[in-house]
Amino acid sequence: MPITGANTLLQTSENSGKLNKGRLQYSANMLRGRKLPPFFKLTLIVLCAYILWTFNHPGSGLRAGRYTRSADDYVGPIFREERSNDYVGHRSDRISNFRKVPDACSVPSRNVAFLKTHKTGSSTMSNIMLRFADTHNLTVGLPLKDHWELGGYPAYIDKRLIDPSLPKYNILGHHFRFNIEKLRDFMHDDTRYITIIRSPVDNVESVFGFFQDQLPFIDWLEGVEANTALRLNMFYDNPGKYYNKKTDWYFRAKNHMFFDIGYDVSNDDTAFIDSKIQEMDNTFTLVLLTDFFDESLIMMKHLLCWDWDDIIYIKFKMRTDDAKTEVNPDLAQKILNWNKADTRLYDYFNKTFWKKVDAYGKERMSDDLEVFEKKQKEAEDLCIDSYQPFKKKPWILGAKLRKKPSPFCRNLAASETVYGERLRDKMYSSITHLTEQQENERNDLFKKVAEGALQST
Repeated sequence: MPITGANTLLQTSENSGKLNKGRLQYSANMLRGRKLPPFFKLTLIVLCAYILWTFNHPGSGLRAGRYTRSADDYVGPIFREERSNDYVGHRSDRISNFRKVPDACSVPSRNVAFLKTHKTGSSTMSNIMLRFADTHNLTVGLPLKDHWELGGYPAYIDKRLIDPSLPKYNILGHHFRFNIEKLRDFMHDDTRYITIIRSPVDNVESVFGFFQDQLPFIDWLEGVEANTALRLNMFYDNPGKYYNKKTDWYFRAKNHMFFDIGYDVSNDDTAFIDSKIQEMDNTFTLVLLTDFFDESLIMMKHLLCWDWDDIIYIKFKMRTDDAKTEVNPDLAQKILNWNKADTRLYDYFNKTFWKKVDAYGKERMSDDLEVFEKKQKEAEDLCIDSYQPFKKKPWILGAKLRKKPSPFCRNLAASETVYGERLRDKMYSSITHLTEQQENERNDLFKKVAEGALQST
């Protein structure tokens, strides 16, 4: 809505409120001047009070009904302009008023948004999410065709860039940049939000290893051998020398997890960081820990009321041992100092996680781990022949299935891209496909939105 239109609507609301106050006063005078039955007087007073209340409470049912837009309006250009600034969370000082769904559940949660953070074991989690959606015939918000990331990443998640185009989704399970206000536009009210984080030292080492042939490292460390240990030590000897927010994908080099969760990675103010962590705690049902992955899945199973079969997994994208770098204590401290937000983030949710485990019961957790380990071993023996290196990234291993795998095994080993295509076909079997022109337009829009978020200017 144009600004002038918004002002007109506000003025209309004020005038309507004044008008109805006048009507209420007029009605009261009429009641004083006429002898009416007590019941009629009471009814009229309540009715007038309700009308006045609705005009002074814009979120009430009466007023909401007058200005509600259809789902299609959310992608219209006028509505986008109206909400392009504060509402979508671009202001770093914005604090969301959203509060998470209470932890307790009585039936399996079918509306779950998993924020897939980078280099945290999240590809395994994506398979779990997509497999659950497939098993229960749920709608899934998918990246556009030929894209890895969802909703215009690294920009905040954008509904226009989710496939298929639906009013609401049950499950999200891909990389996207988190923004609760935008998510509330297309996720159900009872959606449970979960994510996963990892020890910052291990996360940084993995980021440097996985993205060794990509920006920003090939720019900042140009000419330096693509050796993770060498590059880590060079960068962390003096990170300020290399760190440049005008370089595409700069955020991979500082507080990468904090970035995915939607916050300013360069703001090292402790109060700012802690306020965002508290906002997270008010939003997410569970923050899983890569370092305690099985315990995290057991807690997730409990909090979502899922079954064992829903959380069985095999590992995805494992690096070879010789591709991993041992980080000494001096380098580890430098990493923690530079990645202050991720460090405080992990410290906080590590503590809150174990408080949840204490409430769950340590002995109960120990017993569940034994059960889970057995089920995991059975699935791996049934499905996996070996782990083989990727052709283009030989330092990364993927699971190779046994001959003639069962549907269960094929689903268990499917990456988010493969599984995503299966689910795309499944959903499009009951809805209209986009035309080639519409797909091209959305791809152009994705490029524009995503590229606009690669740098900080």
